[in-house]
Order: sequence, then structure tokens, then C-alpha cells
Amino acid sequence: MAHGLFRAISIGMFPVILATGILTIPLVSDYSNHILAEQAASQTARWFWGHAISGVAFGLSVLAASSINRYLSMMGQVRSGVVSLSLIAVGATLFAFGLGADGIGPLATAAGGGRALAFFEGSGRWIGGIFVAASVVFGFGLITQVIGVLQAGLLTGTIRAIVFIAAVIFIGAGAIPSGWGLYGVAAAAMVVYIPIGIAVWRQPI
Repeated sequence: MAHGLFRAISIGMFPVILATGILTIPLVSDYSNHILAEQAASQTARWFWGHAISGVAFGLSVLAASSINRYLSMMGQVRSGVVSLSLIAVGATLFAFGLGADGIGPLATAAGGGRALAFFEGSGRWIGGIFVAASVVFGFGLITQVIGVLQAGLLTGTIRAIVFIAAVIFIGAGAIPSGWGLYGVAAAAMVVYIPIGIAVWRQPI
């Protein structure tokens, strides 16, 4: 039972810490509007720590995926577990890289005597591309892992459909160039990982 609780906690930590980080970042309603992004980055502590916490969360997402992968392997879903873990690890790395650059870049530019606006105008396209790529790669890994979970019979009833839909929403929300999209990512992660964590806790192997 203790092992099941540990795995459940390792799964649930990711969405909780991710939501904490995303809610800490000042809301930018439209990231294509660099003036709005610069205004948000002027709240330096929230901007830095929000991105840092979110980056750490995606590091923990690999731990969560590894815990789920172990369960899937024990249930005979070896292929889906390995493929999903690999995709999630790559996607999490891209997310962490993008969050690090976006969190430190404008602050470093301002500290050097420039305007954060210059950073956003110069890097907006490639950072946005990193986040889109991260959302797609991580999202497909997440969907693959959820399919494995469903095939293993870990979830039952209506929650099966809810978790699968949330995994799909994760991809779309991450590609939205707005802070509202980040909120969607956090919400989708909660809906996916919390029920899986609880189910692992209740049915430890």
C-alpha cells in the first residue's frame, strides 16, 4: 500500500505544482501583443518564479509518466508505456527550455539596460514554436499513456472519457498564444493525472 501511495503522490505532484507555477505567472491575454508581455514581465518576481516553478513541474512530469509506465508494464502494456514515456520526456524538456528562456530572457534584457520588449520582439516566434512543439510532443505522449491506462482497465465509467478528452485538450490549449491557454493546460493536466493517481493508489500492484 505504501508503494501505491508513493506512486500516486509522484503522479499527482506534477499537475499541482504546474498549476501553482502557471497561476503565479502574470496573465498575458495575447502573447502576440509584446507590449502586454512586457507589462507582465515587469512584475519580475512573479514572472521569474512562475516560469521557474512551471519548469520544475515539467521535470516532475517525467517522474509521473515513469510511475504510470511502471504500472502499465506490470499490466502488459509495455509498448504504450515506453513510447509515451519517451514522448513525454522529450516534450517536458522542450517545455522546460521554453519556460526557462521566456522566464529569464526579458528580465536579463531589462537588467542589461534594454527593454523586455526587445526580447519578446526578437524571440517571440521561436519561443512560440518551442511551446507548440512541446505541446504536440508531450500531448501525443500523454494521449498514448492514457490509452494504455484505459486498455489496462485502471479507470472505469465516465471518468474514462473525461480523462481522454482532457488529454486531447492539453494539446490544443498548449498551442494557444495566450495565458488563458496556459490555464487550460493546467486544468487539463489536473483532470488527467489526479484521477490516474487516485486509481493507482486504490489499486496498487
